Amino acid sequence: MRKRMIAWVLTCASLLALCMSAQAAAKDFTVRHGDQTRKRVAVTIDDCFSLEHTVAAFELANRYEVPITFFMLGINLPEQDAEVWRAIADSQCEIGNHTYGHISLTTLDARGIYAQLMKAQEQLDAKLGYHYPMQVMRPPYGHLNRDGKNHVLKAIEDVGYTHAVLWDVSQTDPEQCYRRVKNGSILLFHTQAKDIRCLEELIPRLLEDGYELVTVSEMLDMPPVATSTDMYTYVYYHDWQKQQEQ
Repeated sequence: MRKRMIAWVLTCASLLALCMSAQAAAKDFTVRHGDQTRKRVAVTIDDCFSLEHTVAAFELANRYEVPITFFMLGINLPEQDAEVWRAIADSQCEIGNHTYGHISLTTLDARGIYAQLMKAQEQLDAKLGYHYPMQVMRPPYGHLNRDGKNHVLKAIEDVGYTHAVLWDVSQTDPEQCYRRVKNGSILLFHTQAKDIRCLEELIPRLLEDGYELVTVSEMLDMPPVATSTDMYTYVYYHDWQKQQEQ
């Protein structure tokens, strides 16, 4: 009886350790901020539905010589906007993957998540005319699994991303936003007039306070994006799986 009790206790301890390990891995994969010992912040802009405000944000980045990370949608890359995205890609700014159609990834299976991420990559490459391997991604609405299964995180990782990037500051009032910024903060904005007005006041104030503005890749100590001439063409999920198994 005592041996059975010991075995049961050891089994429970092992299961608890595995659970804690999985939770720690998920926490490390999902990031809301960077290193909080360094005085750096990353300004990010999601969706980019408005070309006018996307350009306005890009002009702010150029005026103050700081980078902004644009998390774009594949569905929102019409041919007439290609020149703007080429300029962004050629600058110190960064382009990140926000999926193709802004669908909550928690409603999709692994095949659907793969399609959302890789179709966005295909669209970006087609508009740029070369391969720009997006190395940071943000799930629409910030939605990730809440049931502990983490199938969304696994699918994102299987595609090749090392993080699901969220944020720790989301505020369009300049004063409120400024008060919430800390070392390592990742700031969330959208292409709306109120967001641009906030950035017009916030960026110079952060610079005056000695903050370094960096891309999300820089915040996460990742290497610069390495472009190439091998443009990505979408591969169907089952064919992609076979490639991974080889």
